[in-house]
Amino acid sequence: MQKAIRLTAFTITALTALAARPAAAAAAYPDQPVRLIVPYPAGGAVDGAARILAERLSSLWSQAVIVENRPGASGRIGLALAAKSPPSYTLVAATNSTLNEQLTRSQDGAAPAAAALLPVSTLFTTPVALLVNRQAVPAENLAQYVALARDKPGAVSYGSSGEGTSTHFFGELLKREKGIDITHIPFAGEGPNLSGLIGGHVGSAFLSAAGATKAAQTGKTRVLAVTTPAGSALLPGVPSFAQLGIAGLDRDTWVGLYAPPGTPQPVVDQITKDVASVLGSSQVRERYAQLGLIAEGGTSGDLAARMEDDSQYWTQVVQQTGITLR
Repeated sequence: MQKAIRLTAFTITALTALAARPAAAAAAYPDQPVRLIVPYPAGGAVDGAARILAERLSSLWSQAVIVENRPGASGRIGLALAAKSPPSYTLVAATNSTLNEQLTRSQDGAAPAAAALLPVSTLFTTPVALLVNRQAVPAENLAQYVALARDKPGAVSYGSSGEGTSTHFFGELLKREKGIDITHIPFAGEGPNLSGLIGGHVGSAFLSAAGATKAAQTGKTRVLAVTTPAGSALLPGVPSFAQLGIAGLDRDTWVGLYAPPGTPQPVVDQITKDVASVLGSSQVRERYAQLGLIAEGGTSGDLAARMEDDSQYWTQVVQQTGITLR
């Protein structure tokens, strides 16, 4: 119940922020450099997308947009930093995994940092895929993967982007749906998770389509299934979990752009408009697609609605599975 309350409180805060209309921002925005926090290590999908966005916004604004990686604690460190930053000139790009991880984890009664952030725009969506290291787990398909896990309980490991992220939940849902024992290995973001899979430190991993695309280039991995119910053009020929008869693993991941509390609504609106302009560019959309990402854009209201839908989904997953976070 407490988890659901925290998720609902986050959504209410976001929607309330949209209704507020502070006094108009002074002068043209921005009139100084802007910091864009990426709460994950360099090399992951969010980092790549943020750097493309920063490059284009810098040109549009004639002001430097500086990407700052602040990884740690499944993204909570970067979120907390953004929430405490002065308004208007700091932004943070966060996955739904990070937001839900923080909002479902006990905070000892303290309001989570994510609840204070103001939604700006959705940057991208991407499917999540299950991959194996070909040498460590010689499975040609999901059925063989499940059979190997059944034959050797606990011997097959899977990497996630952090405890409590969607990639963690997908692994736990697969365990419950198929009655198998696979060992969870959490990493500090997708970049380390990807490296762990390629290096054989984990036998399998749940990665975004962006991570799966990078992994495929090494020739050391195989993609077994994807979360998009009808399959994804980003990973052609890969069946979905739904198509393979496995329920629950049917949610793509997304990344939203957020501003610190106190950022005037006119500034939020300006950033939203300019981000939409950047993401609407055919060149940017192509660069995102090359990374395994679908550029989105949209309003702050669109992002708030996405957050509400996601919160309901993951709250239900937590309640149904009984998964607890340490």
